[in-house]
This record gives sequence, C-alpha cells and structure tokens, in this order.
Amino acid sequence: MDLRLSWDLFILVFFGIIVAYSFIIGQNGNLKVIIATYIGALCADGIGNLVGSVLTKSGNVMKLLSLFHVNDPEQAIVLAKVIAFISIIVLLSVRGAYEVDADMGSTMGTRMMVNLMFGVLNAFLIVSIVLVFISGISFIVGNGASTVSPAFQDIYNQSGLAQVLVNHYSVWFVLPAVIFAGVSLKATAGEN
Repeated sequence: MDLRLSWDLFILVFFGIIVAYSFIIGQNGNLKVIIATYIGALCADGIGNLVGSVLTKSGNVMKLLSLFHVNDPEQAIVLAKVIAFISIIVLLSVRGAYEVDADMGSTMGTRMMVNLMFGVLNAFLIVSIVLVFISGISFIVGNGASTVSPAFQDIYNQSGLAQVLVNHYSVWFVLPAVIFAGVSLKATAGEN
C-alpha cells in the first residue's frame, strides 16, 4: 500500500477527528461548539487584525516575536488568529455561560443522523475557518477569497480540498446556521 502524506490527507484526518468528537460530546455539545465557533471566528479575526495594526506600528514587537521564530508580520497575524480561534472555542465550549438543549429527533437513529449532520457541518466550519485564517483572508475586512497569501499558495495548489474550503468559505460559514434554523423550526413546528 502506497500511502503518501498530503495536505488533503491532513485535512481529512482533522475533519474525521472533529466528526468523531461530535459523537463523543453529543448533539447539545456539538451545537454548543458550533455557536462557540461562530463567536471564535469573528473574535479571532478581530484579534488578528488588531495584532496586525500593532505590528505595523511597532518594530520592537517583531524583534520579540523573532525569538519564537516568527519573522514575518503575516505569520504573526495568522498565528494570533489561529491561537485565539482555538482558545475561544475551547473556553466557550467548556466554560461558556450558556446551555444548548435541543432534542432534535424522536428516535435514536434520527438523533444520531442529526448529530452526524451537525458534526460534518461543524468540521466543514472549523476546517474552513482555519484555512481561511492561514490563507490571509479576513471575515471582517472582506478582502475576498481570490486573495490567497503567498505563504499559503503551496498548500492551496497541492490540495483540492483546501481550494474548495477556501474558495467557498462563505457557504461553509453560512450552512450550519441555516441548517440549525431549519431543523429548529421543524422541531418546534412538530411540538405545536
């Protein structure tokens, strides 16, 4: 068996871990992570943009970052965004002062399918947001998916999955919320 490591394989493994974890945390935990992901994406994007504005005004910060082998302001911005994104998701998912109580599905099979659907949507959401941050695209500034940073260009060129996730990040960003709204409306209509 010839197994070659590639960016597509790395993305698929990361995707699979998120989907598997969605079954561990269950439907309510999965929805809580999706909500935390939306908050984390926008907050991390803002934090990264603030870091970028500080870096352009202060050369001393780059000297400090060079101690951690971060020699480029673009690298520092991406690192700040990804670290903030992951930290916010973990913090809000584990310690967030909100609860999700969505009992979607009357049978065990239906609940498992709904959880699988949200697990897959959550994986698309998280992986595409990380790739968008690495590619240099900003949700807040809105510089467009056609602006892929030179540092990300190799990954982008080598991975068809990375291209799909970055080129269509708006779809992956909107889809979980739209599906959640639709499933919620259907569930509440069934109660009445």
